[in-house]
Amino acid sequence: MIYSLNSSTIMSEDSPALGIPGLRNNPFQARPLERGRSELLVGRDELSARWTRFIKARNARMVLLIGESGTGRSSLMRCLSEETQKSVHLDMFPDSEHAQKILHEIFVSFVGFEVPSSTPEMVSRLVQETEKSSGPLPLVSLDYANVDGKKLSEVLSTLVAAFERMNALVVVVLSTEQRAQWPTNLVSRFDHVDIIGALQRDEVRRLCESRMATTANISWTMSDGALDYVMENTSGNPSRVMRLMRDLVDEERANPREVKFDSVIEPPNPIVSVQDSSIDNIDEMLDEEMSVEPGVPIFDLNLDKLEEEPETIYMEDTGVSSTPVRGPFSGLAARNRDNKNLAPRFDKTKAKPAQREPVGGDANELWLANEPNAVLAPQSVPIVDEPLTDDQDDDYFESKEEFEEDVIVNGDVEGLLGQLFEALNVPDGLSLAELLAGMRRPVLGRRESNALDVHTLRNLSKNEAVLVEVSSTRELSPSDSRLQDRLKIGRPRMSQMCNRLYRAGILSVQQRGRSRMFKLTNDARAQMVAWGIMEASV
Repeated sequence: MIYSLNSSTIMSEDSPALGIPGLRNNPFQARPLERGRSELLVGRDELSARWTRFIKARNARMVLLIGESGTGRSSLMRCLSEETQKSVHLDMFPDSEHAQKILHEIFVSFVGFEVPSSTPEMVSRLVQETEKSSGPLPLVSLDYANVDGKKLSEVLSTLVAAFERMNALVVVVLSTEQRAQWPTNLVSRFDHVDIIGALQRDEVRRLCESRMATTANISWTMSDGALDYVMENTSGNPSRVMRLMRDLVDEERANPREVKFDSVIEPPNPIVSVQDSSIDNIDEMLDEEMSVEPGVPIFDLNLDKLEEEPETIYMEDTGVSSTPVRGPFSGLAARNRDNKNLAPRFDKTKAKPAQREPVGGDANELWLANEPNAVLAPQSVPIVDEPLTDDQDDDYFESKEEFEEDVIVNGDVEGLLGQLFEALNVPDGLSLAELLAGMRRPVLGRRESNALDVHTLRNLSKNEAVLVEVSSTRELSPSDSRLQDRLKIGRPRMSQMCNRLYRAGILSVQQRGRSRMFKLTNDARAQMVAWGIMEASV
């Protein structure tokens, strides 16, 4: 006869109280995480970050991931697939033709349903597809946990040659039992061998609290007693933690525990029976309660005084604050107080009224002086003539004569403009519009650039990005026929793009004869080096 023990019966005796808040449902599930739930992945940050760098940098690798059952290997691989557009996770081992069907599933995921009949052609198409793909590397993960290790090693010995040719991140997941059955020469063909273990104490706490936050409206902190109980029964294995917490939460939701409070012991009050006390004793007790200590004022409510208006108290303004200001703004408050005393505010009532015009007069009326010798007073500052010495007098008249000679010689405006154009080396026969347009052109032989606009550098179009890439290695001109053919544009459009990048401070320009040569500026190069998309050049 077989007897089964109910887990809830066992946990009800020694399991700690979780003190969970109101939950919509049980957040602890034993199944692996799916794609898009990477925020719930705990304790695998180092592995995930390293593999993400391989994917983003397009660094093809073959990785062997080894761990016990329930350590979260499948959850890690499914969450890692968020970092790339193309990924395939295979966990159902085919019944027959194992290597052929595994390649078939990878081909359908990456290329399409038109699968070639021959295996070499299928592998060649896969290699071509992974090579020409842009963006992050494709991800291939094989997770056959229920397959015998020896059989799996035979299948992988056939597929490892194809995986080495593919430009992708290939991860093969093994249990410790499967790894023990693999030959050493097969393991050595992988680039990395990573081991995934159990969670630490703080990681188990973070795992439980993050799962509880998905269904609870208030925060929940796991107690040390509950954490000790979970670590003792699971040893930090994520799958066992999920199952144990699932059962604990189900039990506590089904059988809520009563919260026990410590009883407060009050001192017993003496009970005095009315029958034992006489009337005289009662009168004495009342007299003691009604007695008033000497010196204590007795409250007396006067209704007549409430109707009187309160007395207004005026305080004299001494100009000095009675309460000193302390703290970080004490200096600022002191300066404001001093300035207020030195320069008080403007009082309109104390200002003198402006003199108005006489009544009956007209502002536009002509004023006449009655005295014949009246002189109009000058409004400007009088000029004081200083006496000149003989030497200064001679210099003054000489400079005046030279100025008069220049005015006589160059009296016409066209002659002055002609001399100005000759000084600026302006060619003859140009209109005013052509002259103004020539001022904005780069000076011959000098390289010019503007301040860098980081927003424009961050939001380049595909053709502009090609121009920036070419300009980082050599100079380019809008008349470059090779670039025009590569971008499939004409010279006017290419000139517009170069001018836009020049105004944004990404390209610098230098006039060489009739051509303008553009090159990547040092500011743009430094910004891209800081972003990590370009190597620094010494």
